[in-house]
Amino acid sequence: MKKKKKIIIILGAIAVVAIIVVVNIFKSGEKAYKVQVDKAKRGDITSIVTANGRITPKTDVKISAYVPAKIVKLPVKEGDLVKKRQLLVQLDETEYKAAANQAKAQLSSAEANLEQAQLVYQRQKELFEKKLSSKEQYDAAFTQLHLTQAQRAQSVANLEQAEYDLSKTTITSPMDGMVTALNAKLGEIVMIGTMNNPGTVIMTISDMSEIQAEVEVDETDVASVKVDQEAKIEIDAFPDTLFKGIVTEIGHTARISGLGTQDQVTNFLVKVMLLDTIPDIRPGMSATVDVTTNFHPNVLSLPIQAVVMKEEKADTLKKKEEGALASTDSNQTKDEKKKKEKEVQGVFVIKEGRAKFVKVKTGIADQQNIEILSGINENDQVVTGSYKILRTLKDGDKVKIEKKVEKKEESEKG
Repeated sequence: MKKKKKIIIILGAIAVVAIIVVVNIFKSGEKAYKVQVDKAKRGDITSIVTANGRITPKTDVKISAYVPAKIVKLPVKEGDLVKKRQLLVQLDETEYKAAANQAKAQLSSAEANLEQAQLVYQRQKELFEKKLSSKEQYDAAFTQLHLTQAQRAQSVANLEQAEYDLSKTTITSPMDGMVTALNAKLGEIVMIGTMNNPGTVIMTISDMSEIQAEVEVDETDVASVKVDQEAKIEIDAFPDTLFKGIVTEIGHTARISGLGTQDQVTNFLVKVMLLDTIPDIRPGMSATVDVTTNFHPNVLSLPIQAVVMKEEKADTLKKKEEGALASTDSNQTKDEKKKKEKEVQGVFVIKEGRAKFVKVKTGIADQQNIEILSGINENDQVVTGSYKILRTLKDGDKVKIEKKVEKKEESEKG
C-alpha cells in the first residue's frame, strides 16, 4: 500500500510539472504586439482654436452715386490715401444745373402768384366786411390764396430737391482712408440703385488704421471662443511672422455651406483685431488665426493619440448590478444588449509586459497633448501607437516596446 501511495504521489507531481510546462509553452507562444510608448509627464497645455479667413479693414465705405450721370473727373486711383472731404468723383452737372434754374424760376412765379392772391383776398375781405361783396366772391379769393400758398410750398420743395441733386454730382471722401477698390472709369455713366437693380459702386474707401481678420470658426469650436481672448495671426503675405490679435466680435448667425449634402459645414464668423502695425498690409490677404481659448500650467498630460475609445458592456461597469442583469440577460435581444454597451475613454498602461486598459478623465488639449485629470499617475508608461495597434489592442494583451530610433548627428567632414 505504501508503495502504491508513493507511485500516486510521484505521478501527481509529474502531472503538475507537465501542466506547468504546457502553460509556460503556451504563454511563450502567445503573440506580443509591438507598441510605441511614452510616459505621462507634467507640462503646460494651451488650448487653441484655428480658423482661416481674410484681412479686412474694421471700417470701409462703399462710394455710390446718388444721381445718374457721366463721370467727368476721377482724380484718385486705387491705393491712394485720401483725406476727409477730398474730391473723389465729379459727375456731369449740366442737367442738374438746368433743373435747379428751372426750379428757381418756378418758385419766382409761384411767389408772384401768391402776392397777387394776397392782394385780391385782402380787397375781397374789406368789401365783404362792408357788405359790398358777395360771400361767393370772398370764398373764391380765400381759396385762391390757399392754392397759391400750396403752389409756392411745392416750388420751394422742387428747388430744394434740384439743388440737392446738383450737390450730389460732387462726391467727396467721408473719412480719411485709402482707396482700396476702384470699379469705375472716367467717362462711365454711373447708375443709382433700385429695388431690383443694385447701383454702381464707384469705389471703396477703407480706414487702414484699424485692421482685422475675419475668419470662419467651426460650430464645434465656436462655443469656446470668447471676446477679448488673445490670438496669433499668420498672414500668407508675411511668412514666418506671427502678429498679435484679440477677439472683438463673435457672430450669432450660422454660415452654412453644402446645405442638405454630406459635405454640409456650419461655421460662425469671428473677428480678430490686429494689435500690430503692418505698413504693407492690404485688404483681402489670406490669414490663419490661432485663438488661445484656455491655458493650464503644469498639468499631467499625454500625446493625444494615446487616448482611445473602447466599448464596455453595462453589466461589466457596475458589479452591484450583476445579479439583476444576470436574471434578465436571457430575455434580452441583441439590440437591447447593444444599447447597454457604451464607449469609455481610456489609455493602455504597460504593466508586467501587458497592456492594461485604464479609464481616464481628460481636460483641455493642444495640437499634440491632452490633459489627464484622473486615471493614471506621472511616469506611467502608456501606449501611444501605432494607430492600427491602438484600434485592435485589448485589455491584457502581451506587448513588446519598440525602441525609439534616434537620429545620429552627421560627423563633420574633415
